[in-house]
Amino acid sequence: MIPVHLRSSDADEHPTLTRRARHATTPARHRRTSLRTVLVAPLALGVTAAGLAGCTKESVTPAQAPVAYVALGATVPNPGSTVAVINTATGALGKPIAVGTLPSAVALLPGGKDLLVTVKADDQLVEVSTSTGKVVRRVGVGLEPDAVAVTPDGATALVANFGDGTVTAVRLDTFSVTATVPVGRQPVAVAVTPDGMRALVANYQDGTLTPIALPALTAGAPVAVGSEPTAVFISSNGATALVAGFQTSSITPVALPGLSVGASVALSANPTGIAAAPGSPIAWVSAGDGITPVAIATRQVGKPIAIGSPAQCIAIAPGGHPWVCNGDGALVEIDPTTSAAIRTVNVPGFPSAVVISAQT
Repeated sequence: MIPVHLRSSDADEHPTLTRRARHATTPARHRRTSLRTVLVAPLALGVTAAGLAGCTKESVTPAQAPVAYVALGATVPNPGSTVAVINTATGALGKPIAVGTLPSAVALLPGGKDLLVTVKADDQLVEVSTSTGKVVRRVGVGLEPDAVAVTPDGATALVANFGDGTVTAVRLDTFSVTATVPVGRQPVAVAVTPDGMRALVANYQDGTLTPIALPALTAGAPVAVGSEPTAVFISSNGATALVAGFQTSSITPVALPGLSVGASVALSANPTGIAAAPGSPIAWVSAGDGITPVAIATRQVGKPIAIGSPAQCIAIAPGGHPWVCNGDGALVEIDPTTSAAIRTVNVPGFPSAVVISAQT
C-alpha cells in the first residue's frame, strides 16, 4: 500500500511514494482471499469516519507542510475508509479524509496540489484536493488496485491492480482511463524513472519486475528479481532500481536502463518498503521491527534502527527524517543522526501507505 510508491511509494524518491502496511509481520497477500467474497460487510470491523470524530484535530493544509497523508486500514480484517493527515512539524492530526473502503496506496501530484488514493474494495482511483481535504474526482480502474505512481510531468497516474494483473493508466487532466497494460500476477508496487520514460512494476506472485515504456504504455519482458517482491525504488539519477524481496529477506539491485539484475543483499528481516530523500546516497528499508539503511551505489547494509513493532511502510520528510508506519497503528519519526525514534503519532486505524509533501 516509493517517487512511488511507495508498495511505493514506496516507491522511489519523488513524492509519489507509497508502500504497504499490514497489521501483521506477514503482508496480507500471504493470506489474501478475494475481496469480492470476504467483504460482505466491509466496515463492520473497521474504523468509520464517524468513529474518528473524537480525535483531536487542527487545520492541516499544504501551507503547514510538510504534511503526511496516511492511508488507513487496507486489510480485510481491519478495513478502513480514511486517509489520516499529520502535520509533521508538530505531530498534530488534521481532519481525516473519507475516501472509500480499503485505501491501499497514496501519491501526491507534483507540487502537492492534489492527492491520489487507490481504494481497493471499490476498484477506484480517487483524487483529493489537498487544500480542502475533499474528494474531487473518482475513476474506476482494475481489480483491487494496490499501488499508484505519477509521472514526473504530472500528466499520468499508473495504478497497479493486484486482482487482475494489470496496470491502469489514468490521464490526470481529464481523470479518465487511457490504457490497461497486462503485467505479471499480483502487481503490488510501481515506480517511474526520473526522466518519465519507463515504469517498473513489481509482480508479487511471479517474482518479477515488468518494465513499461512511457508514454507508449507498452510492457516489456519481465525480469526475475526473487520471490515475493513487495516494493520497488528508483534512485534520483535513474541508474539503479532496488527491489524488496519479502520471502528472501533481501534487496535486489537492478541496473538501469538495461535491466541487469545484480546479486541480492541480505537483510535481517522481511522488507516491506523502500524510500530515500532526493539525491541521498542512502535508502531506508522498512523491515522487521525497524528500518535499515542501505547504500544505493554499493548496497552496503547499515545497522537497523528499532521502532518496537513491525515496520510496514515508510516515507522520508524534507530534512531527511524517515517516518515509519508500525503495526500498532502509529507513525514513528526517526532521527537518522541519532538512530533513534523521536516522535510517535497514533492514528485511528492501521496504516497501509504514507506519502509526505515537500516543504513549501
